[in-house]
Amino acid sequence: MNLLRLEFYKCRRRKIVLVCAAVLAVELIWIGAFFTRQDAEDMKWGWMLLLYNLSTVDAIVLPLSVATLASRNCELEHKGGTWKLLETMVTPVQLYDAKLAWGALVLAVLLIVRSGLFLAVGIAEGFSGPLPLARFGLFTLLSWTVSMMVYALQQGLSLRFANQAAALVCGIAGSFLGILSMLFPPALVRCVPWGYYGLMSLVFMDWNPVTRVTRFYWRWPPVTDVVLLLLWAAVFLIVGRTLFVRKEV
Repeated sequence: MNLLRLEFYKCRRRKIVLVCAAVLAVELIWIGAFFTRQDAEDMKWGWMLLLYNLSTVDAIVLPLSVATLASRNCELEHKGGTWKLLETMVTPVQLYDAKLAWGALVLAVLLIVRSGLFLAVGIAEGFSGPLPLARFGLFTLLSWTVSMMVYALQQGLSLRFANQAAALVCGIAGSFLGILSMLFPPALVRCVPWGYYGLMSLVFMDWNPVTRVTRFYWRWPPVTDVVLLLLWAAVFLIVGRTLFVRKEV
């Protein structure tokens, strides 16, 4: 707990709140611009349309955002050359876990606030039907889980390399692959870590080429995809932690 408190103390001037606010602003502007182009026929899908597009926006915005948060949290020790000093007080595993817990809490708060914000957007738009609180809660949990899988990858890179360009380039590539993977067959998407933002979506779209009618429907992520997501997270966690523990300071 003291190490986690120290992580928040060290990041007090790292503009983390500004980064999170920028993520929320980009997603809000993106969704707002999308809704302004929809007609009444499209808007009848309401909450489904909102969650479907949030999954798409997540695949574009969150990979780079997660990479930025991990980089902001890890680059301070590289710049100050304090790894050796820190490791005289705590073990590398404890330090790695504290930084991972920091990322988990920051992402949890960010995504909970995001869900509350877009619930308010849906209410303001007058979407029909009851508030899908349970589905928004599950959507938030899935987004957080995918983001933590990506965060484990990004933290490993940020801790391994003093030059944070490597981690940020990975984040940029992840944003590109995240949206591009939505065009891939599901079997191929499962091989792209950032593609799980779309793969774990609670809403799917069905477009009929004959009638040219678009239909949205609720779905539950398959258990196999959830297991694969957790396996990806475990691999990134184990490899990142192992490399950090063996890192020469």
